[in-house]
Amino acid sequence: MKSFRLKAALATTVAAATLIPASAFAQTADAGDSSDTIVVTARRTSENLQDVPVAITALNAAALDRSTVQELSDVRTIASGLNFNSEGGKNTINVSLRGLGQLPVGLATPGVVTYVNNVAIPSIGSSIPTYDLGNIQVLKGPQGTLFGKTTLGGAILVNTAPATNEFEGYLKATYGRWDYRAIEGAINLPIVNDTIALRLAGQIRRQDPRTKALDNLLADSTKYPGFAGITGVTGDFPGFDDVHQDSFRATLKITPGSGITNTTVFEYFKADELATGLYAFGKGPGFAILGFSPSFVARLAPAVGGTAALNQLLANGVTAQGVSGANPRGAFDGGINGGVADRKMYGLVNTLEIELSDNLTFRNIFGYRKSRNEQLINTAGLPIMDNGGVNLGPVVTQPIIPYWASQVYRRYYLDTESQLLWESDGIKGILGAYYSVDGPDGASGSNFTQFSVTGPNARTTEHVKNRNFSIFGQVNIDLTDQLTLNLGGRYGWDKQTFCYLPANRAGPFGYGSCKDQVAAANQLPTANADGKSVGGVKDNAPAWTIGLDYKVNDDWMVYIASRRGYRPKLTNYPVYESPFVTGDPTACAGFQCPDLRSFQTVKRETVTDVEIGSKLSFNTGGTRGRFNIAAFYSKYKNATQFISNSSIPLLALAPDASPAALIANAADLSIYGVEVDLSVSPTPSITFAFNGAYTKTEVDKLLPIDTTKLPGFGSFTKASVNRLTPKFSGTFSGTWILPVHPMDGDLVLNGDLYITDDYGGQQGFQLKGYELANARLDWKGIGGTGLDLGVFVKNVFDKEYESGVSILLPNQPFNSLYLGQPRTWGVEAKYSF
Repeated sequence: MKSFRLKAALATTVAAATLIPASAFAQTADAGDSSDTIVVTARRTSENLQDVPVAITALNAAALDRSTVQELSDVRTIASGLNFNSEGGKNTINVSLRGLGQLPVGLATPGVVTYVNNVAIPSIGSSIPTYDLGNIQVLKGPQGTLFGKTTLGGAILVNTAPATNEFEGYLKATYGRWDYRAIEGAINLPIVNDTIALRLAGQIRRQDPRTKALDNLLADSTKYPGFAGITGVTGDFPGFDDVHQDSFRATLKITPGSGITNTTVFEYFKADELATGLYAFGKGPGFAILGFSPSFVARLAPAVGGTAALNQLLANGVTAQGVSGANPRGAFDGGINGGVADRKMYGLVNTLEIELSDNLTFRNIFGYRKSRNEQLINTAGLPIMDNGGVNLGPVVTQPIIPYWASQVYRRYYLDTESQLLWESDGIKGILGAYYSVDGPDGASGSNFTQFSVTGPNARTTEHVKNRNFSIFGQVNIDLTDQLTLNLGGRYGWDKQTFCYLPANRAGPFGYGSCKDQVAAANQLPTANADGKSVGGVKDNAPAWTIGLDYKVNDDWMVYIASRRGYRPKLTNYPVYESPFVTGDPTACAGFQCPDLRSFQTVKRETVTDVEIGSKLSFNTGGTRGRFNIAAFYSKYKNATQFISNSSIPLLALAPDASPAALIANAADLSIYGVEVDLSVSPTPSITFAFNGAYTKTEVDKLLPIDTTKLPGFGSFTKASVNRLTPKFSGTFSGTWILPVHPMDGDLVLNGDLYITDDYGGQQGFQLKGYELANARLDWKGIGGTGLDLGVFVKNVFDKEYESGVSILLPNQPFNSLYLGQPRTWGVEAKYSF
């Protein structure tokens, strides 16, 4: 693998430009006039990328088009060190950067936060379409001083295209494989010259399911005798991985007087889609023969008709995994009829800026967002493996469900932030206050069904409310004409509360009903055993930054910075109080029950880093470019890891077990690495580029996780700690404007080769690295008009690669993965006016 990657890198570097950068170093209309200024807002004000002492990858609209970025998760292949993982389903995108990210459970603030127009958006439903954008900026390292959420690993800033005083717009249509159809457009209307401007934009996307159901293959009783007579493996299954999305945005900019600007952005997004199909990966390496604990076998075997039936069921699972391995581009339906991945969101952001004087500006940002996310996933990726029908007295069993996951979350998000910015006598500064709250907006809950013979579990009722209030400030002091001192601090007060009701066929319930039911239950003698509870946790902590940057000359800056970020205390829910989760020796079918009480509160996580960097622009002998490099070292204290319920089978008995998994502080880590962004344009028509990241995660010490209180979980060692970010990832790229100009247009050839090492996974069990090539040819400005035509191919060599985790645990019989898109092609037509 390493030999191949080295050869690929060398070949890409010396080849004629068949590749394109989508990095900050080639964001111009031509092949990459890298002398052009790239404006970023990492310090909450507009600055030249090369003047900001932070490692940033910045992508403007042209760069996103060149790399055929259709939604936010596509950015992972063009921003070094950034990784997106659909762990938890299509609706939930977990982002990691510099070895830090988010766990796929709960509703807490992620380690890498995405902001749209300066307002944070939730991780659930965060893979938004990328139509009519101004730019995307990836800020690396802790950003908790100037940004509202307590970001540990970094921040992703998404800025939509602004309303301007020019009449202009565009219309674009795309057609591609699997009958992919998309149409988008925008129009900018100057309603009152220099006073009122309105920009309207929208997008419609459709695509047929690209992953076919494999279930009917098992109907061949000669090849698969274990499935003979199982009726659920035949049918008209819809498949998986379709696209059905509608988006709309309106931006209104009002300038009522000199120095006053008010901008309001309204957004709407809706997706009604099938779930993502899962690849049935196989058993974990730590799973023994029949690998279940005696307590689990004792409970499950009678429910499926005895030990022989259980053995046949497990054999059918192994058979299905073999069929999945032979057909990795398919997936088993398993009775979910394609599953569900529905999202609906609308949001409003208002930004008011008032220039109080030549040196003083007041800014207020208000954001409100409502969302609904619903999912149904065949988490094990397996077909129906028996007919059920075992008479257990009060019930007759249904076909067994190894793992299903279902959820519906209705939530609101409110952010408001006030800032005072000034610049005077060599000092730039910002002072501000921030408040955010996100909470329930209707009936919400989830279920995780594991090895059920009575159908899918009812949904629990889960409501979580997060609040944060913080004050912050930062100053940049020019000590000399070349040397600047940067100081910043933030102090935040955080509160998380929850209300929980165990699975109920009448649920889930709304927030008010949940609290009323808990209050009523607390008056009963069974209060400690019914699973109904409310709880919460408070925290407060500082974040800070200190650094120096030195301008060697107009084209070269070096810097050093140290930052502290934190993620506040969390609480696992519900309250662990029943005999089933407090270590009772007899309540769990005669076996020792797990004891979860030590896991109730999750300690605060902190990251303290040091970053040293250099940013250089050059223009020598007609060769232009940029070379930016940053090295960092981070200390990550109380790093968290999730413990899946499927690792502790006895939890299925508990009314007050966490719905799918619980979070635990697992280790103290050292994370260090180097990031490089390089762009070279030897001529105005050719650009080569490389952006890459080397990240190493070392376990300093394991924190005490008493696995003796988690029967069936197994051991937890340094090898069990997740490495979310690959040790190496990088993109070799380039662009070439061909020396022919048919009909006075430009032919532009683009491409990139993305390479990543192993990464992600669960409990140290990682996804395999891969290489991914993309290419694009555009014919721009045809006939001197605004007409562009293009053709693109993504995953040129049709690489089969693992793109995300569903269940990937060492001690599980049935693991499953998300596979990346097969080769995808498309054609585009765009007219700009």
